[in-house]
Amino acid sequence: MTTRLATRSVRAADAESLVPLFAALSHPATPAQLRSRLERLAGDPAYEAWGVESETAQLVGFAAGHLLFPIEDDVPAAQLIALVAAGNARGRGVGTALCTAFEQWARGQGAARALLNSSSTRGGAHAFYTRRGYTASGVRFTKPL
Repeated sequence: MTTRLATRSVRAADAESLVPLFAALSHPATPAQLRSRLERLAGDPAYEAWGVESETAQLVGFAAGHLLFPIEDDVPAAQLIALVAAGNARGRGVGTALCTAFEQWARGQGAARALLNSSSTRGGAHAFYTRRGYTASGVRFTKPL
């Protein structure tokens, strides 16, 4: 059980540790794929990624955010583009720590609002976000290209 948590920026060297978290997020990836993605985004100030470490320095959570400049508004918005906690770490504050890191970063970037997408099958995640003050505001449509 996780008792003491530390939130920090994620780096490309964390790729191997992120594999099970991405699988839990329903986005399986290899260490090489994750390393490449993290390296690609590392120099872009519009992106940030965080991990939560357990007391044994194991990554038990991951989140990433992206700054957006909407055409319909004069101030940026921030999108939480991923958030996952390891199964054995759920209910221990991992998600809250990640949301807090994301929201602090978003405010620091001048974002006036935060938004996220969540799969319609993730009722527990919806309840978590609602408890944090997020409200459902639409329906997402996707199409493979």
